[in-house]
Amino acid sequence: MKILTNAKAIRKTLRELKPASIAVAYVGVGWKSYISTKSLREIVLSPTLGSNPRAIEEMMQELGHENVHFLDHLHSKIYLGANAALLGSCNLSDNGISDNGLLEAAVLLAGENARKSLAAQFETYKAAARKLYPTKQSKINCLKNLKQMSDKAQWNGWVTIDAKSPSIGQYNSQLDRIHVAWCDSSGVPYNEQTIGKKIKDAENDPDDYFSYTIQFGEKDDVRPGDWVLCWRCTKNGMPRKRGDVSWLYVHDVVPGGFDSADYSKLVGEAKSRFRKRPMPPFVLDEPTKRLIRETLSSRRFPELLPNDSPIWDLAQADAVTPSFIDTLKSAANSTLRGRE
Repeated sequence: MKILTNAKAIRKTLRELKPASIAVAYVGVGWKSYISTKSLREIVLSPTLGSNPRAIEEMMQELGHENVHFLDHLHSKIYLGANAALLGSCNLSDNGISDNGLLEAAVLLAGENARKSLAAQFETYKAAARKLYPTKQSKINCLKNLKQMSDKAQWNGWVTIDAKSPSIGQYNSQLDRIHVAWCDSSGVPYNEQTIGKKIKDAENDPDDYFSYTIQFGEKDDVRPGDWVLCWRCTKNGMPRKRGDVSWLYVHDVVPGGFDSADYSKLVGEAKSRFRKRPMPPFVLDEPTKRLIRETLSSRRFPELLPNDSPIWDLAQADAVTPSFIDTLKSAANSTLRGRE
């Protein structure tokens, strides 16, 4: 038995141990830094607040969804190698194993009896997890719920989520509800009375409450927790040459929030005072913004453009949004390969 009381010793031991099976409460985005992905075969984890849903999704993509098991009430930290096991307090995250993380302790057990006992416990956890979340879709649905809870907790300052938005070329997630929507500078007035009934904090001055709002039709399906990729258009419905492209995180949806005959539903992002905005699906740097404007201008996705119909249909736009994002990814990666 060897007692480990600092992060450096724990990291060194994990590298040498090369765990093939892990049972751990929480997983963070730095998980690949601490273990060998070539050795790891399966993991049981807790898909609850504290774990990063994007890190778990990445793990499912790396190991296969059938080898990542969800057990809600798991709090153990067991790392099983071929000839030994590490048992302790450290989660598979920067908070658990980095030099800037929490104070942790662990014990390396080299005896075969101890390793077999912990391996048996791992199988017990795995069997329970398979009953709770038997399919890939059940796990994806769980992660979507976890992401909503994590976003809300981060916004309210209850937790700090270790997250960083990827580039469009690296984006590969099923957890985000993304809408692509045009906007202009028409300056339609708010229906302040309707907004005030829905959001008490906005009843005196909506502009003091919202950092960004956009109009939608009353039938458009936009929900709190969604992301809207907003782009500014000209009078002829094309992207402005240097028009801004930005993310709107949906905090509030107010039917009738605008005095408009066609687009009266208000979708808005609240101002961040002491709170922290959730990380957007992918980074909108200048090359990505330019790529978005060029792809829209190509008219390959007319559903995303303003049209001659009485009311623009978000449902039709949502139907082509995954293909639009795939096109952006392919173009970004093609440009990157061309520079190499």
